[in-house]
Amino acid sequence: MKKNSLLKSLVPFFPLLLLYIIVVLLFSNNELAGDESRHMAYATNLTHGYYTDGSNPDLRNGPGYPMVIAPFVAINSSLLILKFLNALFVFIGIIYFKKSIEFFAKEKYAIVFAYLIGIYPPLLRYMPLIYSEPLTFMIICGLLFHVFKLYRSKKLDWEQIVITSLYLSFLVLVKIIFLQVIGLCLLILSVLFLWNRKKQNKKAFLVLIGGFLLIIPYLIYAYSLTGKPFYLGTGGGEILYHRSTPYNNEWGNWFSSEDALNGGNHDYQPDNAYRDLRSLSENHHDVYLKLEPLTHIERDSALKSIAIENMKAHPDKYLKNTVSNIGRLLFHYPFSYREQNLNAYGYMIPNMFILVLWILSLYPAFLMRKKIPFEIKAIMVFTLIYACGIVVADGRGRNFIIMVPSLVLFFAYVFTNILKITLIKTEEVK
Repeated sequence: MKKNSLLKSLVPFFPLLLLYIIVVLLFSNNELAGDESRHMAYATNLTHGYYTDGSNPDLRNGPGYPMVIAPFVAINSSLLILKFLNALFVFIGIIYFKKSIEFFAKEKYAIVFAYLIGIYPPLLRYMPLIYSEPLTFMIICGLLFHVFKLYRSKKLDWEQIVITSLYLSFLVLVKIIFLQVIGLCLLILSVLFLWNRKKQNKKAFLVLIGGFLLIIPYLIYAYSLTGKPFYLGTGGGEILYHRSTPYNNEWGNWFSSEDALNGGNHDYQPDNAYRDLRSLSENHHDVYLKLEPLTHIERDSALKSIAIENMKAHPDKYLKNTVSNIGRLLFHYPFSYREQNLNAYGYMIPNMFILVLWILSLYPAFLMRKKIPFEIKAIMVFTLIYACGIVVADGRGRNFIIMVPSLVLFFAYVFTNILKITLIKTEEVK
């Protein structure tokens, strides 16, 4: 009976799965590009029993996604298999999301909202790439579902607390910025505990603590390599350095050291998105040249120091870069030295649609705030803290993908439980 019920719930989404397979088949290629090389390198390292070079550790991202693809790398699977995994991740995420909506709305609404994020163009954009976004999408949707399941229990459901904590810890391993998100959420809950020790706060606290405890082994591993506690990334300094750029022809988006050092060479081929990096190299070549002899950790620290100096010396320009970063997060625009094309509309149009729906739901949500369940408020706070962290760091359209399930879920609740009910009552009065 349960198998039949599961199959019945999956059937409406088979067209989406077919769409994902077609996207992978049509847009995949056999050459690694961008972050794909890094993920594959880490996965290959894992097949040899380590994550990064112990003598000069380079922690550009968490081990979550490389851990998932490492078994396939170990058996020399084709790149196409790794990309088909993305289709599976997103499909599972959509099912999770649909089940989350069903906690407060009818199935027909759940299917509509699931399709809304299931055909989200930026998510489709990363499906034929060996990037972590499809996996992160699935983790976020799974996390939402288990948060709802936890809060639908009147008692402390320890099974759900453990499962939710596992999802949260896995999220940190894939996107290390969520370690800071957990820390800020724990700080907020600690303040709430001063005057409100309700069970709802206790559940959230236990999940956050559980998620943190589960990543302690990786924290210990990172500490053994770097000698720094809670230090999970050696790329933050480079991101902050470009975020603080004082040059008027730059908008604060990240560039690699190769771009800065070689952008002025006629034979250097940058990413296809960029037209000419000679000005970039003129602005940053000398800085990067001085940092070349340093280790990854030393270079990260040096770039952070320069970034802080730039922020202090050019606060107006840093503010402009921050506004630009918000634009890149929401609309994938503007980027320094990048060719302008119609691809930006693939982010602008769907993101504007989602943002308008979310913004329009804020006022009725505020009026009925006491009736909105704690878990929905908690999910929204968690997502907005992440958004603030990304704005400080490296905002770009692919980082907004992670926010989409929470934003759509919030609107879905307001539409089905506040606006729709209000409209029905108004009709009854007439």
